[in-house]
Amino acid sequence: MHLAAVNLETFLQLTANGVFRGAAYGILGVGLALILGVTGRFHFAYGSFYTLAAYLAYTFEDRGLFPPLIEATLPFWIAALAGVVVVVVLGCLVERTLYQPLARLAGATELLAVFVAALGIAIALENLIRLLWGSSSQPYFGPSREAWSIGSVTFLNFDVYSAITYAVLTLALAALLRYTPLGRMVRATRSNPGLASTVGIDSKRVYVLAFAIGTFLAGTAAVWTGLQFAVEPGMATRPVIFAFVVAFLAGTSSSPIRVFLTGIGVALVEQWSSMWLSVRWTQTAVFVILVVYLSWLSFRRSGVYVKLQMPGLRRQKI
Repeated sequence: MHLAAVNLETFLQLTANGVFRGAAYGILGVGLALILGVTGRFHFAYGSFYTLAAYLAYTFEDRGLFPPLIEATLPFWIAALAGVVVVVVLGCLVERTLYQPLARLAGATELLAVFVAALGIAIALENLIRLLWGSSSQPYFGPSREAWSIGSVTFLNFDVYSAITYAVLTLALAALLRYTPLGRMVRATRSNPGLASTVGIDSKRVYVLAFAIGTFLAGTAAVWTGLQFAVEPGMATRPVIFAFVVAFLAGTSSSPIRVFLTGIGVALVEQWSSMWLSVRWTQTAVFVILVVYLSWLSFRRSGVYVKLQMPGLRRQKI
């Protein structure tokens, strides 16, 4: 009886952890899926912009706008917004001044060229962060952190605030894409950039818009993560890896709501699997699901699957 109670408490706590962590995976997956789906670019530097947003927000609030030349600090929320806005501008500049010219010059090797450039940016930004701020973690303070409880389940107020923020942003983006002319331009470009250009849609501007939205979502998530834990150079590694998993599982052309819910589902699998597996193997469970899913997609698109679905051929040996 006691064992059953402990198991139920553990399950409820892991479920809460999965929902809150999954919301972070989900919002990052939403931004990444938008960039991948619209531009087709494997933006590997996504995590570096995520990390930079947290460091800039922390610096503007704690050390000044441009230390040591400008030591005037900003109030917490203004500093957080300023840090996010700076990385949004940088993300747009990278797409407009680097990725687009490089893609045009690379021709058939566009995907590889952009990926190599993104990898170079990621490495450069990480080294720059370590050079300017050091390799140790920095405590990031803002609103008061409180522990809340519902029954046996314990979580932080930041968990709730961040999850609500991510859900609102996801719903807002879904409404933007579905109900506004700007959203229809994004969806048209995502479906067929060439055809969209023929009807007067500037695909280059839509690409920049996708980078702006995706980077904004990443920066927002970074600020909340920094508040909950700390600001450190490697803070993007785990969440961004899972964001790639979420984007591929949900599909880069899917609704932001579906991507967001997929993030929660992935985190729940990760958390629940810890009841039977060692913590170091929980991530493996998630990647096993990804591999199985991708294998299933490949099978669906293969001739074998088509033959199996054709009437009269179900008993045929293949």
